[in-house]
Amino acid sequence: MSKPVPTVSAAEISRLAGVTRATVSNWRRRHADFPKSIGGSEARPLFDLHQVREWLAEHGIEGEESAATDLRTLVRSRATPDAIARLLESMRKTGATWSASAVDVGVADEVLAMVERLAVQEGARAAIDILGDRALEDIAATGVYITPSWIAELMAALASSPVTPDEVLDPACGTGSLLLAAARAGATRLYGQDALRVQAQRARLLIEAEAGIDPVVRSGDSLTADAFPELQVDAVLCNPPYGQRDWGATELAFDPRWDYGLPPRAESELAWVQHAIAHLRPAGTAVLLLPPAVGTRGSGRKIRANLVRTGALRAVIGLAPGAAQPWHVGLQIWVLRRPQPGSPVPDSILFVDTSTLTATLDGEDRAVGDAVLRAWRAFDGENPEDAMESGVAVPVRLVDVLTEEVDLTPARYVRSSLDSDTVSGQVEQAIRRLDSAATELVSATGELGGWSASQGKTWRYVTIAELANHGQLEWIRSEPPSSETGSADQQRPILTAPDIATGSPASGSPASAATANTVDVELGDVLIPAVRSDRTGGRSARVAGPEDVGAIRGPHVHTLRVDADRLDPWFLAGFLTGAENISITRTSTVRFDPSRLRIPVLGMAEQQRYGEMFRLLFVLRTAARRATYAAEHVAELVTTGLTAGALAPGAEDRQ
Repeated sequence: MSKPVPTVSAAEISRLAGVTRATVSNWRRRHADFPKSIGGSEARPLFDLHQVREWLAEHGIEGEESAATDLRTLVRSRATPDAIARLLESMRKTGATWSASAVDVGVADEVLAMVERLAVQEGARAAIDILGDRALEDIAATGVYITPSWIAELMAALASSPVTPDEVLDPACGTGSLLLAAARAGATRLYGQDALRVQAQRARLLIEAEAGIDPVVRSGDSLTADAFPELQVDAVLCNPPYGQRDWGATELAFDPRWDYGLPPRAESELAWVQHAIAHLRPAGTAVLLLPPAVGTRGSGRKIRANLVRTGALRAVIGLAPGAAQPWHVGLQIWVLRRPQPGSPVPDSILFVDTSTLTATLDGEDRAVGDAVLRAWRAFDGENPEDAMESGVAVPVRLVDVLTEEVDLTPARYVRSSLDSDTVSGQVEQAIRRLDSAATELVSATGELGGWSASQGKTWRYVTIAELANHGQLEWIRSEPPSSETGSADQQRPILTAPDIATGSPASGSPASAATANTVDVELGDVLIPAVRSDRTGGRSARVAGPEDVGAIRGPHVHTLRVDADRLDPWFLAGFLTGAENISITRTSTVRFDPSRLRIPVLGMAEQQRYGEMFRLLFVLRTAARRATYAAEHVAELVTTGLTAGALAPGAEDRQ
């Protein structure tokens, strides 16, 4: 029996050749010898991979040798989604070796070899995601959101106060982001469940590969078919599905988990909240990521009141829109604690509003997380009132929350507790910061100039892979985060992917942003985040300056270390983030392989002229971003102060 022909889509051909999708379409129209489609549909044709590679070679186009492309092509052309799902169930990782037993998948050995190669290059998650995406192709799964890493880390840290939990459960674990964050925070016994069998196996493999822990992960709906009915743990972390209508409200009407009230059909999130509490030991902590409507809907008022009245709900943290999917909604983090029998009920609940922090801290996610943790740890200590921070956090007496609405919107309480003197001082400081940022922006704008109109240039291009092969640069691949770091590096700052995108100084610490191998940042290094810089698919690149030397490169950052005699680093960084290369990397995944990006072949003098312009544009973008954040912060502070009664308009000038 002959082997199935490996196929690729037009989008995969563009990645293979290092060109845009539009270029592939032009090839198909203009070149009669371009391979004909052998499958798929008219809208999404599939081509013979061998024929495509031969055509690229004949036309002098060097195809990319990518472990990710090879693995993706192999599993799609020679294994069904169900076969890959069975393979995922059978896969295990021991050291650096992957194995699979008792599985009837003809290409298992080839798949495992490619998984090992890709895991070395881009991390285990890249390989697991490719297998998982293939296994899910025949499954109608909507609303499957990955918890962003900084939120997962924040939720794990919230559950680790005052004591790091040993046993952690995620009853809607998805691909395992929250359980992995718990492992990195110190948990050693992990339990997970997900309604999708494939997701459960992805979570297990990810944790085995990146944390070295063998978790207990089951498939099935946690509400209607709890895989751990008797399990009680130190902490529960969960980002449950939102807005479920068929979560089992009728058949679960008399379920013993509903200690705080029977969740109405429209309140599936409150069913998940009570499910989490039911799995906690006394004094255990649950942290859930929820939509804001859960805190205000009339149908859930009774349950919210009972959660507050008994002291089970300890904190509600409001996130700014854009923190996590769905991007347009400002989600909330609820921190709950199972009451200990006989213990007094706490007399207050903590509310934190991070919407102003997002503007204050230039959108730096980890800094926002640090501010939240600071408030929570103070509140959870001996003096809860120490958590008070005007405009950010406030402890509120339970009786003041138990109104007719039981509204749990953090901004309602945080803004009503503003201190006039504090707000006035904050506004003055913010205006000074805006003035400084505006001056920087004007200066950066004034430095632009010195270009002329051009009739268009025809360039010969070279890819990053080719430059690396010819010794013109060293490509140091990105690495995933690691909980291990050398003691000698404990005090050295880490330059993170957000730092690169915003032009900020190194802000990471070994506790949150270390990698397994220490890579020092050197002068002239071109640094590119391995994830998209924004949700539009854009990329950012930064050239390390004197202020960056001595820092450690953070996770998910590619480093291109150039031969300064042959390549200008700013020339390289500018073209790598140009329109064509952005199109190449704007794919369905959030990660990318820079080897297929390309730059024109120019002499050093011309490189330097382009490089200086790209450097000035980077300074301009950075200055504009800082001015925008500063302006938003001033407007937010003044608006908040006026509407909360902490500020008043100035007296009318009468002459």
